[in-house]
Amino acid sequence: MLADVIDIINQMDIDTFFFMFWYLIIFDAPRYLFSLIAIIFSLVLERKSQYPALNKPVSLMLVGHNEAQGLERSILSLVEQTHRQIQIVVVDDGSSDNTAYVANRLKQQGYIDVFLSTGIRGGKAAALNLGLEFCRHEIIVCADMDTSFDRDAIERLTSRFVDPSVGAVAGNLYPRNSFYNLITRLQALEYLMSISLGRRFTAMMGILTIVSGAFGASRKQALLAVGGWDVGPGDDGNVTYKLRRSGWRINFAHDAWAATNVPTTTTGYIKQRMRWNRSVIRYKFRKFRSAYHPGWYRFSFSDIVALSNILFFQVILTISFFSYLLWLFYQMGSAALYIVATISIVYLIEDAISFIAACLIYRSREPEKLGVYLLASTVFESYVARGIRFFAYIDELIFRRSFRDTFVPLKVKHVLERF
Repeated sequence: MLADVIDIINQMDIDTFFFMFWYLIIFDAPRYLFSLIAIIFSLVLERKSQYPALNKPVSLMLVGHNEAQGLERSILSLVEQTHRQIQIVVVDDGSSDNTAYVANRLKQQGYIDVFLSTGIRGGKAAALNLGLEFCRHEIIVCADMDTSFDRDAIERLTSRFVDPSVGAVAGNLYPRNSFYNLITRLQALEYLMSISLGRRFTAMMGILTIVSGAFGASRKQALLAVGGWDVGPGDDGNVTYKLRRSGWRINFAHDAWAATNVPTTTTGYIKQRMRWNRSVIRYKFRKFRSAYHPGWYRFSFSDIVALSNILFFQVILTISFFSYLLWLFYQMGSAALYIVATISIVYLIEDAISFIAACLIYRSREPEKLGVYLLASTVFESYVARGIRFFAYIDELIFRRSFRDTFVPLKVKHVLERF
């Protein structure tokens, strides 16, 4: 197969080569090259940057629904933090398991400062807004109940708030269950090569648009000023962009690590990614499209770049990639498989370079253990994950499926629709 691919390419002249590989030449290759250069540049800058510890108390909110198994592990990882001044607020969003029992026991043992149980599920946004009222300190760290933290995670995350212009900081996440099965291993590679390196790049460029709800921090005054969290899937990206629009800088603490569980089944993975990608259309394309209006009083060129980065590289390129494949098979028939094979080899080379960069940058996470899965990751991310994104975007653009997502309780959606 490889010999056939090389033979076909050798027979092409420059015009034919460009005609067959225009998508790769125009879009993919420059994107990878630019991102890699930017990451290298960010490493040089960060060596000169110092982030002194924030010697102030912080509030930490853990919210969740039916997370009894992960809550105690999360709390105990907070007990060992190098940042000692932490008010811990736990909000149980109407769990039907023994989350309330575990939380009450930990509160009696002195590990939890405030425990709130709604008794009825109101959704994550409602739980976060409720907990915010009980947070005493200016810096609010938010995490899921199943998140556990490296010993210096809170110290490193909050250190970025020494800069008064920073309104929110994203922490770095890695899958706790990386080696559970093949799909978790592929996600572990994605977290390192795409999410961690990607956020490092966008933060350096000043266009980061998401602070993960699984591990991130914000200023309380900034959250109150924008009205807190809005109801709906993708609430973390939504509130982050509201903070951006209010003039706050969004930073990324690449050295602040926390662990989370990723889906272990194909069904769970697809469900999660469909929800994530639908929210891109719901918020970046619909809700915040006023950012493109030059007459808007908060008009900002950096906001346009931030939104355009998401819409172009995630939405437009995904849809155009499958349009390109259809065009390719229409033009060449079964011979197009050789072109696709060539593109896949290029993707593998690009991923290998990104993987080497991740190994050099994140040595403490021992990413080299995942190197044997790099080929599978390239195929999975290029065609399967990209295909899921494609269907999520089309589904949301046509059917607005995010408005019927079970992430938000039905009764809450009915009330929301009235307003």
